[in-house]
Amino acid sequence: FPYGRPIKPEIQIKGTLPQVVGNEALLAQCISNLLDNGAKFVSPGTIPHVEIWAEAIDDDWIRVWFKDNGIGIAPENHDRVFRLFERIHPATESDGTGIGLTIVHKAIERMGAQVGFESALGKGSSFWIQLKQG
Repeated sequence: FPYGRPIKPEIQIKGTLPQVVGNEALLAQCISNLLDNGAKFVSPGTIPHVEIWAEAIDDDWIRVWFKDNGIGIAPENHDRVFRLFERIHPATESDGTGIGLTIVHKAIERMGAQVGFESALGKGSSFWIQLKQG
């Protein structure tokens, strides 16, 4: 971190977030990991910004999005994102163990839900979790 202290990320919730069905502890871990990644993987000198919003997929499912202004993920690395200890970016560029998104993936599967993302190198990432409407 520059000058030995972390940069405080900007987190913006757009609209209201509806109730969903899921395990509270697992869901909290997923949200924490997605926000942590959104704040961690930014270009030097960039203030991390994460936007969160929800959309109804149909009468039963809600998709919650986490869009960041980070460094993004190149298409050739998309299939590695949820694998255990698969660090996409070298350790010299960012902190991390390579397990955060694996935890998200496993937790979402355990809740009978889905997770995915859209990303391009240099253009940030938009991760989503899709859960049953509450």
